[in-house]
Amino acid sequence: MLNEANLPSIKALRTFVAVANNLSFSKAAKELFVTQGAVSKQISVLEQQLQQPLFSRHLNGIKLSSAGESYLPKIIEALEIIQYATTSLNTKDHAQEVLTLNVTPSFASLWLVPRIEAFHHLNNKIQVSIKTGDGPINQTNGDSDLSIRCLPISAHYENATLLRRERLVLVASAKLMMNNPITCIEDIKKQTLIPHITRPHLWEQFKKYKGLVYNSQYSATGFEHFYMSLEAAKDGLGLALLPDFMVEGSLQSGDLVNPLNLSMQTSYGYYVFVPSYRLSSRKIYEFSRWLSHCLGKDCN
Repeated sequence: MLNEANLPSIKALRTFVAVANNLSFSKAAKELFVTQGAVSKQISVLEQQLQQPLFSRHLNGIKLSSAGESYLPKIIEALEIIQYATTSLNTKDHAQEVLTLNVTPSFASLWLVPRIEAFHHLNNKIQVSIKTGDGPINQTNGDSDLSIRCLPISAHYENATLLRRERLVLVASAKLMMNNPITCIEDIKKQTLIPHITRPHLWEQFKKYKGLVYNSQYSATGFEHFYMSLEAAKDGLGLALLPDFMVEGSLQSGDLVNPLNLSMQTSYGYYVFVPSYRLSSRKIYEFSRWLSHCLGKDCN
């Protein structure tokens, strides 16, 4: 066992995380603004202290060793705890705390941004910083207090709470429905469908769910995010499938309509991710409580 005098330095541990994140000594050096030789030396010293290799070297690059894979998440959490504790200490006497969120682009633009002032009204000493991200949470990204993702339903995500299951509704512009109305389920066959390129199976799932069998006519343009599909639907490019809570405003204003009140629950859900050691933070507690109250109404 290492004694206190031989514990790895913070510099060495940050170098290890950078190399593990990039799987490259040269890229880690650029990220840390040091030379590649300095990175190699830090890793070598760390491996000597631990008395086992953290990386396996190959002709086509490096990979984490079994020891490195086991060591990495614990070191990331330890560094985040230090960073969080230091930031909390430095800001405890300030009037405002900064809460950094990392959320999906559509969730941010279609739901969170229009409502964030309501949170500020209840919590005027918490300043919110919103960044966007998509896909799985990057375990090496420790600069966000809380993250929100839309992911397949699973009980195995770490530090995650399901806010609500995803329900998609069929929407179209009011003008499109005036010119080419949908009065029965079969009328959908006459419509152009707006594809979602990251989940191209959605329309086939919807057709199967509604008992429709036909060759669909798709729009010439597909979109990566729901907020893009929403604008395309408003412009009359065709029908779109969009999350119910993201289109409430557009449906209420009349910019979009949901013909026949058609919807479909998917196998996805909206999750909030908070590291366990941050759960005691007041700013995270207040935001999580507000978020659950506003959004967590369909979590069954």
